Amino acid sequence: MSERKAINKYYPPDYDPIAAEKALKKSAKTLKTRQKDVVTIRLMTPFSMRCLKCSEYIPQSRKFNGKKQLLPERYLNTIKVFRLSIRCPRCNHVISFRTDPKTADYVMEGGAERNGGKTVQEQGQVESAEQTLERLVRERKAADHAALGGNSGDRHEQLEARLAQTQREQQQEEELERLLLQRKRVRSSQGDSGRDSSENESDLEQAAEAALQKQSRPFRALLPPPAPVQSSRGTREPRRRTHLGCGGGRDHRVRREQ
Repeated sequence: MSERKAINKYYPPDYDPIAAEKALKKSAKTLKTRQKDVVTIRLMTPFSMRCLKCSEYIPQSRKFNGKKQLLPERYLNTIKVFRLSIRCPRCNHVISFRTDPKTADYVMEGGAERNGGKTVQEQGQVESAEQTLERLVRERKAADHAALGGNSGDRHEQLEARLAQTQREQQQEEELERLLLQRKRVRSSQGDSGRDSSENESDLEQAAEAALQKQSRPFRALLPPPAPVQSSRGTREPRRRTHLGCGGGRDHRVRREQ
């Protein structure tokens, strides 16, 4: 690194400081008058085109060393518009085209013509900002009108009816949850299945069915399946089996004999 940082600089014998100063002033003027908005870039053609001077066909995505220039116009006061310029590879003719943010495409300016069908702008399908806003407002109004059933005059009444319906559904859900929780507590507190527990369960089932009949069908799926119906003969308690060993059986026989 030390050999690069030379302290002493070489001046030739014919060095003229006045001429060097003039050259610096001239280069400074050229830098001041240079167009700052024009930049040399590497670009590819966004579409196929034909040169108007030599009829040379330039395919799409062909690479060129071109110029990019910032134009003073803006789209929606924020989006910048650029002009791109290239030269024909055959006759060196200048071909220019610019960006079009409105249609998300490019517009041919001069030097060549675009190959293919008509663009979106030529077809007349381009909307201005005001037209776009009007269309969105109309679509929003139509959606609100359809959501409210088509009667724009009774909007408040329809909203109140919807609110009352949702409140009723919430109350019915709370009542059903309370009944199910009460039934669960009764089952957990009474382990044996006696007459009292069966009566309580039947009362709870009737109350739950009455609550379900008042509301819509989706809430019926929340109830557990009903208890099985008892037969007409009644329920019998299972017989208790006693397992006696050999010794126990002999003692029992001896006692009977005595």
